[in-house]
Amino acid sequence: MKKVSIISPCYNGEKYVVKFFDSLLIQDYQNVEFIFINDGSTDNTEEVFNTYKPQFEAKGWDVIYIKQENSGQAAALNAGLKIFSGEYLMWPDSDDILYPEHISKKVALMEQNPEAGMGFFCLDQINEEEPDVIVKKIKRKTTEDNDPLMNDLLYNRNMIWPPIASIVRSSAFLDVNPERDIYAGKAGQNFQMYFPLSVKYKACYSDESCGVYLIRGASHSRSQTDYEKRQFDHEDTWLHTIMRSPLSDEEKTQAIITSINHYERMKIKKYTAEHGGQYNMVTQRNYVSCPRIKIKLFGLIPLLKISNKKDKRSVKLFNFIPFLTLE
Repeated sequence: MKKVSIISPCYNGEKYVVKFFDSLLIQDYQNVEFIFINDGSTDNTEEVFNTYKPQFEAKGWDVIYIKQENSGQAAALNAGLKIFSGEYLMWPDSDDILYPEHISKKVALMEQNPEAGMGFFCLDQINEEEPDVIVKKIKRKTTEDNDPLMNDLLYNRNMIWPPIASIVRSSAFLDVNPERDIYAGKAGQNFQMYFPLSVKYKACYSDESCGVYLIRGASHSRSQTDYEKRQFDHEDTWLHTIMRSPLSDEEKTQAIITSINHYERMKIKKYTAEHGGQYNMVTQRNYVSCPRIKIKLFGLIPLLKISNKKDKRSVKLFNFIPFLTLE
């Protein structure tokens, strides 16, 4: 039985982490390394975890508890990525609920698809207000002959984003991420995990739902009302992740162009809708949203520079400079 590492960051999870822990206790898979990251919680998260720790250990699981100052979800996930040792990797949110045999079914899917770097199951989505009602089934639409996973990730479309849906082969993850960390951005942690893998490895899928994804009123994705800022946060993460991916320089440039144009279109469409206008070139020229962006390797070597020039965007990657006109 291959070891599965589960990394779960948590911030102030006292009110919901019990259901997550209970769903872990009913799992039939024994060879598990459970890494729980307390990201500076100010409630009783630690006390709740301590009541469950002996029960996890009684199952034969290896349990690792890390408590750190509040640094955000990406930084908390990094703490676990630095030390995990399993042959498979999962990082469910601490308010998720795993169905019975969740772990064993995921491992079976990966064992049946040895060429795949990651696998995805479907999810049942519920709302905090009505936890017994399944709102919808979250699934990814693809075909066996055509799986444009990398492009769908770039365009932030047709994805099962909640990490409870996925499992990753550790050897593949370490191949594309030997430093064992992701960019500590403010959004898009799962893109950082999936995109580098999508460059080199296939994905496999199951039509079965493996757990429950909870939409909470106080979650980051719901509480962020500043739409434009949220798009900037995602764009920032997308660009940093592309730069760190195993793409060639030319492929990185094209991926950057794709991402910038996508997020600028999103922001402009939102802007025009709020101002009762049409999405056109006039609006585009009057709306310059993106600041100058610079990304440096080790904080010293310039890798990427993005700046505005009227209605065009200048993107410099090393010595290659295309000019972009938003469409």
